[in-house]
Amino acid sequence: MTGVAEPPTAEAIADHFRSVDSAPRGYAVDRPASAVNGFLVTFAALGIIVMCLRTLLVHAGFSDLPRDMVLFSHGRGNVVFPLRMFLVVFFVTYAAFAYSNRWRRAFIGVSLLGKFLAFCVVVDTGAWFLHDSGLVSISTFGLQMLSGLAALAIFPHTILRQAHLPDQGPLPTNPHTPAIELVKLFGCLAASILGTAVVLRYFAPLVDTLKDWAVLGGIGAGVFLVQQLFAFSTAWFGMRMLTRSRNAGSGHAPPVAILVPAHNEAHSIGATIASVDEAAATYSGRIRIYVVDNASSDTTHAVAQEAIDECVNITGVVLDCPTPGKAIALNMGIDAITEEFVARIDADTVIGPGCLQTAMTHFADPRVGSVGGIPLPAEEKTWIDKVRLVEVLLRHGFFQVSLDGYQGVLGVPGMFTLYRRSLLTEVGGMVQGMNGEDTDICMRLTAAGYHCIADPAAVYHSETPASYAHLREQRTRWFRSIYHLTARNRAILFDRRSMTGTFVLPFQLVNAARRAMLGPLLLFAALAEAFFHATFTTMRWQPVVATLLGMTLFVTIAVCLIWRPRAVRYIPAYLGFRVLRSYFTLLSTLTLVYPPMRPHRPRLGRSRRSA
Repeated sequence: MTGVAEPPTAEAIADHFRSVDSAPRGYAVDRPASAVNGFLVTFAALGIIVMCLRTLLVHAGFSDLPRDMVLFSHGRGNVVFPLRMFLVVFFVTYAAFAYSNRWRRAFIGVSLLGKFLAFCVVVDTGAWFLHDSGLVSISTFGLQMLSGLAALAIFPHTILRQAHLPDQGPLPTNPHTPAIELVKLFGCLAASILGTAVVLRYFAPLVDTLKDWAVLGGIGAGVFLVQQLFAFSTAWFGMRMLTRSRNAGSGHAPPVAILVPAHNEAHSIGATIASVDEAAATYSGRIRIYVVDNASSDTTHAVAQEAIDECVNITGVVLDCPTPGKAIALNMGIDAITEEFVARIDADTVIGPGCLQTAMTHFADPRVGSVGGIPLPAEEKTWIDKVRLVEVLLRHGFFQVSLDGYQGVLGVPGMFTLYRRSLLTEVGGMVQGMNGEDTDICMRLTAAGYHCIADPAAVYHSETPASYAHLREQRTRWFRSIYHLTARNRAILFDRRSMTGTFVLPFQLVNAARRAMLGPLLLFAALAEAFFHATFTTMRWQPVVATLLGMTLFVTIAVCLIWRPRAVRYIPAYLGFRVLRSYFTLLSTLTLVYPPMRPHRPRLGRSRRSA
């Protein structure tokens, strides 16, 4: 049967995972692994040099100086990790490896270091004044954590200011956050802070024990507790909202168009079409599928047409789009569709039997603009499949539901998403020539006053990368998109009328910076512990390890037990994958293009034109 996909060959895999979307021209370059590997080697060398200099200062009689670059820290606790030293080395190394000429790289370095050092001087001076006045004493560790949080904001701010990124697109001007959503957000946040304060005050011995076991720590026990308590409380509201929405829309089944962009997907598109046909058997509305063959060099068109001909519950057509680019293919399909509701499905995705019905129930609410589901891996054979399963359960089975709790869903994966077609046209269609078109359209729908829903009850299965090269390309493209998206939608950033613009998007930028720094942080800590323990005598390994394990580990275990208990076996591999994910995130920032700078040189004598 044509609808059953043949196992992909190595040649097919190599052909189909790269496209013009892998590194959009002008905004990204396809840098080799040597770029990030060179970064890490240089970073390690600079780190060793800096720590050697600090050791020399100790032996030269400056042993009373703080072991990290913290001013006026006497009497306010010890340095448990040279965090500021790490951040300075990280910023210098990033500037040295940014994709531009030497003048722009120098300017990036000055900008990163200037903002960071200025913040440190201000906060240290302010803390000294408060301590000297007897008002409040901020510990050395507290000052380090404040500067660490500042660095997580300085890094994306500098990228957005200096990298060559998409221009701001036309945005609707009607973002709106209902007051009840703000009440839920700030209510959950206040309750989380209060709960954390109670735990830290009345269960101090337990907290200290958890710190010793690296369960709490990283950027502070309080921050970790607040974050997790907040996520659990808002996830409770999210589950309630999803249940009510499904019940209210039960029986809602208007005609739906299925839009499938396909580039060299002959090996998998038959299974995708067959799954849509099977899902249509449990959906009472009419379904028509539109496959857009996007400049394929294989037999995608013929395989898709044969699979459609064998369907019994749907009709469809195969369209040809000769211009490469997924967004181009999507817009062509949107123009051809006449149905009001459209589901875009990737050609390597297989939807579950009740997936369409579940997702469509939410559109009974006219305020809903888009709906997504949970993208489980199609198999659990390779290590990539297994770590992807844990990642999906945590991301889409928990944190996306948490965002549902206060209408904070920034976007849903384009592997399977439903939209109102009239709204797609209203907000300008799919953006072309940048990464993240699936999230971009959701952000613009939100800016138009509609909201996005991520429902884990809508289950579909998507192909995972079959090789390391594919994984690297996919994650670099995904992680780069946060900067493309922010630049294009910068008008909603910190717009108080927009929940996603005020809270979620800034958090995602900070989180992207944290993820890029995780791998270098672990490397720096390993070097300090292995070779400079005598210099950093008060350093503790627990706060560093807690950035990788900590409360996140227990949340991951809990989520896996709720959704898929056997996935608990894959958590150790997932923890290692988080380090690899940091590697890809760092690489994604190194693929950004910075416009070259030229030094200003005054002209001597008359110019050629005046002569």
